[in-house]
Amino acid sequence: MNQPKANPRIIVRSVRPEDAADLHAIISHPQVARTLIHLPTMELAETEAWIARKTPGRYRLVAEIDGRVVGSCPLTHNQRPRMQHSGRLGLMVHVDYWGQGVGSALLAAVLELADNWLNLRRMELEVMTHNAAATHLYEKFGFRSEGIRRRAVFGDGQWQDEMVMARLRDTAGLQVSHTPPPPPPGRVPDDTPVEIRAVRPADLPGIYAILTHPLVDRTTLQLPWQDWMAFMDRIGTPRPEVNRVVAAAGEKVVGMASLHHDQNPRMNHSAGLGMSVHPDYWGRGVGSQLMAALLDLADNWLHLQRVDLQVNTDNPAAIHLYEKFGFVIEGTCRFHTYGDGRWADSHFMARLRHSG
Repeated sequence: MNQPKANPRIIVRSVRPEDAADLHAIISHPQVARTLIHLPTMELAETEAWIARKTPGRYRLVAEIDGRVVGSCPLTHNQRPRMQHSGRLGLMVHVDYWGQGVGSALLAAVLELADNWLNLRRMELEVMTHNAAATHLYEKFGFRSEGIRRRAVFGDGQWQDEMVMARLRDTAGLQVSHTPPPPPPGRVPDDTPVEIRAVRPADLPGIYAILTHPLVDRTTLQLPWQDWMAFMDRIGTPRPEVNRVVAAAGEKVVGMASLHHDQNPRMNHSAGLGMSVHPDYWGRGVGSQLMAALLDLADNWLHLQRVDLQVNTDNPAAIHLYEKFGFVIEGTCRFHTYGDGRWADSHFMARLRHSG
């Protein structure tokens, strides 16, 4: 691949606490803010806190010219066990240094780290569709579009679409699954009506049983062997940004669904949807009941304009269900996850409200 020549004046290094003022000058510039998902009113203290925060798997590189930090490119190595082959990057450059090779120098350094030290197969990013210069730069480094997330961000007085891009490495000999999940081995006869309701503390063992079932794990990002305490840390404590419901047949929990309401001010019109149903209850309409309840919450209580989700491409039953409720495939993440002995691509899908 033909990559731009390096600018010898540029020094790429790890971030330091004393870089906060320079980084804040970049991220708070209105022209830069248009290309990111932050507000131009971000305060210096927020940048200082970002530098001080230690996040597992995050590597933060900056570009320096003549003692001034003029760009930044963090790489976040995905820590989910089934997605540790992937990483995500972000890039920003001060407007005074656009077109001077700063972005190229940062990308070259980050991808060298990804390829030769972390051995990542998939690197991904999002870029505003109006940012043609950045898109062209990413393409030079081997990134390809995987789809468009419609009305993903609001800023500068208008809705903005995001392009999802990814660069794959060492995947030529790998096969992606096209085989649907196997049917459950047998169903327990049960005519008990299913009720959709809020989560109760007594539901947690039933939710754990669903999220550790191998057939459920194949269609999600879970693992069949999950530590109970880790599960309790993640699921046991209610969080204000997560709205959850369960499907219960009597006292038995047979499904769970959740909306993760985005807390970013420029993206809080949207939420991510997740759903799991116990295999004994597949094909009984439980998924439809959960979907109807969550979308009623999204539309009539949270006033969301975008609900999105990801689903493995080898899960046609789930894709059909989501399409029935108005979700549209916006793109496909290649080699998104590994599990049940196979690689899986994932569609990203979304349902939008209000065309204006």
